[in-house]
Amino acid sequence: MKKTLIALAALAATASFAQSTVTISGILDVGVKSASNVKPGQDKLSVGSGNNNRVAFGVTEDLGGGLKAVANAQMRFDPATGMTEGSNARPLFQGETRVGLSGGFGTVLLGRGLTALQLPNGGNSDPWGVTTVAGSVYAAGFATDYAAGGEGRIDGAVWYTSPSLNGLTISASFSPKKLAAAGAAATVDVTTAGSEKQGTNAVTAITSTKQHQSLNALYANGPLAVGLGYEQNRVGDKITQLYGNYDMGVAKLFASNATVKGGTAADRAGVTFAATSAAVNTGGSSAQVAVGGKITNNTVGATVPMGALTLRAGYSVWNGNGAAGQKDDNKLGFGVKYDLSKRTFIYSDVASQTRKNNTANADASKSNSKVSLFDIGVAHSF
Repeated sequence: MKKTLIALAALAATASFAQSTVTISGILDVGVKSASNVKPGQDKLSVGSGNNNRVAFGVTEDLGGGLKAVANAQMRFDPATGMTEGSNARPLFQGETRVGLSGGFGTVLLGRGLTALQLPNGGNSDPWGVTTVAGSVYAAGFATDYAAGGEGRIDGAVWYTSPSLNGLTISASFSPKKLAAAGAAATVDVTTAGSEKQGTNAVTAITSTKQHQSLNALYANGPLAVGLGYEQNRVGDKITQLYGNYDMGVAKLFASNATVKGGTAADRAGVTFAATSAAVNTGGSSAQVAVGGKITNNTVGATVPMGALTLRAGYSVWNGNGAAGQKDDNKLGFGVKYDLSKRTFIYSDVASQTRKNNTANADASKSNSKVSLFDIGVAHSF
């Protein structure tokens, strides 16, 4: 009888686990890079990642009645050093840590991850999917969060994604304010008795006066994908972006138009700017859209498939960091990608980025100059 009960219990456990699915996936991408202008003391030649190297865990459990539990966790790292991204400045699970429910109503998730706007825009507006040295500047000047690793991500947030209606999907994300002591600067990299050192991504590294809000509509049907999104970060910066692509068969065309507006000085009081906004070079310790400034960013690009070979090209232009008198910056890139298999490919890219919005910066890579970039690498997904 005892053996029978044990067998029944094992069978029940097996049946229960059979309803749950766990997947492990990821990508390893390492290349050799060169840059004509670099920070003082830094070598112009380096070995590093061309893509965001990661290991992702996905869980789906069937709860019955069309309801599912879902959870995702994504570790990000630098394969050239073995450390987490940004020389350990970013969280171990930089990519995503979210859990929630999915059903006929759509999907609701809670945790940390890319916002409603930031998740779909890069891959739909950039021929490189925002990877390699040639990746287009798809949202210049806007950072979702100014904590380390928060360029396009938000923590302590709630997400909703609607079911697809003839190709149209609506998504939104929301996160409350994060406040430090009133009138005090955020505490960063300090060690207190009996506690571990706090990094720049610690909760106390952010003072905010705004709630994070992001809303996006994406239509993807057949050869056409077009999205429109709006987002406000916790210090009042706002972005509105129209983006998309069209697959003609012989070529796939990409385009994006974004407008970024900087928040007020009061909204930024006490904020530690640990995150770098995409491609904006203001000099000094922070890199974000200017207080009250306005950035317009336009990107166009294309991919041309030729069997296993794919040609890529892209061009972006934006007006510095949006401060009065800032001149236009631009970036032009070309690349080739060759598929060795369904999971492995090699690539090489060249890019030229003209930076006009710095007149006094010790970092030569961010001065008024033209920066020439090159890479060659190999990537494997699993």
